[in-house]
Amino acid sequence: MGANTKKWALLATVAAVLLAAGCGDDGDEGSDAADGGAPLAQEWKTPAVAHEPEDVWLPPLWVTGDRVVGISTEGVTGHDAKTGKAAWELAPPEGAGQPCAASPTVNADGVGAVLFGPADAKPGDDSCAVLAVVDTKSGELLWSKDLTSGDSAYPSADVIPVSVGEEAVTVELIEDGLHRFSLDGEELPTPEVTVGEQCDDYYTDWRHSATYLVAVVDCPDLTGAENHIAGYDAASGEELWTAADFTDEDQPARVEILTDEPLTVATQERLVSFGKDGKVLTDLPLKRPDGYLHLDPGDFTIRDSVLVTSYDDATNDYVGIDLTTGKELWKKEFDFAPHPLAPGSGSGGELVALRDGMIEGENAMGEYLALWDARKGGEPSTAGMLPENAGSAQAVASSDDGGVLYVLAEPEVGEEALQIEAYRR
Repeated sequence: MGANTKKWALLATVAAVLLAAGCGDDGDEGSDAADGGAPLAQEWKTPAVAHEPEDVWLPPLWVTGDRVVGISTEGVTGHDAKTGKAAWELAPPEGAGQPCAASPTVNADGVGAVLFGPADAKPGDDSCAVLAVVDTKSGELLWSKDLTSGDSAYPSADVIPVSVGEEAVTVELIEDGLHRFSLDGEELPTPEVTVGEQCDDYYTDWRHSATYLVAVVDCPDLTGAENHIAGYDAASGEELWTAADFTDEDQPARVEILTDEPLTVATQERLVSFGKDGKVLTDLPLKRPDGYLHLDPGDFTIRDSVLVTSYDDATNDYVGIDLTTGKELWKKEFDFAPHPLAPGSGSGGELVALRDGMIEGENAMGEYLALWDARKGGEPSTAGMLPENAGSAQAVASSDDGGVLYVLAEPEVGEEALQIEAYRR
């Protein structure tokens, strides 16, 4: 099943929001939608499986066609989306132990990737470098590669470790660099970085997503610039564009890809998005007069090219920013902070999240499904409450038609276990 899902909620993955119409307008105070709601009808629930969330990179859920795939340190299981019954269980590749990381999403054909630790892992061994590529429709292991070099190889705690696009799989491991493969398992070369050709000495830090590779180059000798960024096609490795001095800060110690549409990165000081030709579309400081844009995994979501995130210490104040223009579409203060923000679907760009509220007819707090539109804003509507025994929700996703909500939950708060629950909207 999922994992340390607070890390992901989305990166890659994008989705839910809040509201108040009008550019930069605080709008009317929100109605207290948390005053109650009838429980959603539970379609099914999987048995809980053990999960050790420390130092792992795993996605919340893979939802693709008629499969809902859960990933935990216990294993990888594909469930029938209609019944919740296990359709397949992925056997670890030869020499592999427990799952430790995975791609945030699968591609259009339902292909995803999982990283495993070694089968003979010793206490304190952080190795996480056995790559397995799986067809989520059938559960077939398409191919695997042991990327371990030296004593160990493992992903960074701050960036996506493995991504799957329509034609390629990309992995980045600390002190081991970038690995690229075709979907058939053929190893592909690391793109040549030309932005630093005039430097005697330069360092390239790679980031990747399903669509793009991004090279961040420390090359102070080249035209005096201290931060260069180059975009590449993740499938072909073709260089698409380069940009020098892409922000007004010194060489960023951290660059993370937030979304592909448009390609958007965050440094420790700024939010920058690029057009297909490398033109900077948005360049905003994270520090605002009224707060600070929160861009750690789990704090934000992106839908329809709109970033939705909190910007105050209490995390109850949210803002919607159009990444194609940098324009602030709305901002809003809520009685309760929505959580988790998650992928949604349905008519009119509908988005979903969970918020705290009172369960109708009971003197108890619960979580309810709230619906918004990222671009238009407006008041959230309540689609229903999760039942009191739903556990602690860690992530949510929805079916392709938006009719079913899938919740990844800890059966009890703090319990090292995960289960998937399905609710009809």
